[in-house]
Amino acid sequence: MTRDQSLIFRFILFLAGAGIIVLAFFLTKGDRELNSIDAFMWTSIGLMYLIFSLPFFFSAINIANFSGKTPSLALVWSGIIFYITASIVLLLLLAFFHILSVNTVIIIQAALLFIFSINVYFAYFASSHAGNVAAEEAGKQQYLNQIKPKAQTLQLLVNKLPADFANAQKTLAQSIEQIKYIYPVDKGAGSGAGGDLELQMLQSLNRLSELCNTPGAIPAVLEGEAGKLLMLVNERKLLRN
Repeated sequence: MTRDQSLIFRFILFLAGAGIIVLAFFLTKGDRELNSIDAFMWTSIGLMYLIFSLPFFFSAINIANFSGKTPSLALVWSGIIFYITASIVLLLLLAFFHILSVNTVIIIQAALLFIFSINVYFAYFASSHAGNVAAEEAGKQQYLNQIKPKAQTLQLLVNKLPADFANAQKTLAQSIEQIKYIYPVDKGAGSGAGGDLELQMLQSLNRLSELCNTPGAIPAVLEGEAGKLLMLVNERKLLRN
C-alpha cells in the first residue's frame, strides 16, 4: 500500500467512525430538545474521538527517540488513554451521578486537553528535535570515528618499519599523537572545512597504510605522505568551537 493509499484508507476509517458517532447521536436524541448537559456530552465525545484519531494522521511520529527512552508513539497513546478515561469519568459524574456541574467539567476537561497537548509536544516535537540534534552530532563525527582507529592501526605498522624510515616514523608519530586530541567542530564554526580536511586525512591514512604494507617501499615516498598528513592534522587542529 502506497503512502497516498494509506492516507485515503485512514481517512475513510476516520469518516466511518465519525458516522457511527453521528448515527448514535440521532438515534439517542430522538425528537427531544438537547439540554446543556446533552450538548456538552456529545461535544466531549466528538473531541475524544478526534484525539483518539490523532496518531493515525501523525505517521511521522518516531517509534523511539534517539536516547532510548519511552517511545514517543507509546507516550502519545498513554496520553490519549488518560484523557479519554478521565473524560468518561467526568461525563459519568456530570450526566448520571449529577455530582459536578457543566462549568466545572468544562474547566477540568480544558485542563486535561492542555496537559494532553504538552504530552504530544514532548512525545513528538521535542523528541524529533532531539533526534535531529543526535543526527547532527553523528554527522560531525562521521570521519573522526574512522580516523582515530585507522591512526592506531597505522601506528602498529609504522613501528615495524626498518631504520631507513626513521624520519617518516617520527613525523607519523607526531601526527598520530595529535589526532587523539582532535574533536568535532560545531555547525557554524568551520564544520564544512573540518569535514573536508578530515576526509583528506582519512584518505592519507589509507595511502600510508598501503605504503607500509608494500614490500620495498621507498622511504622518501612514505616520508612525503607522512608530511602531508601532519600538515592536514595541524590545519584541522586550527578549527575549534
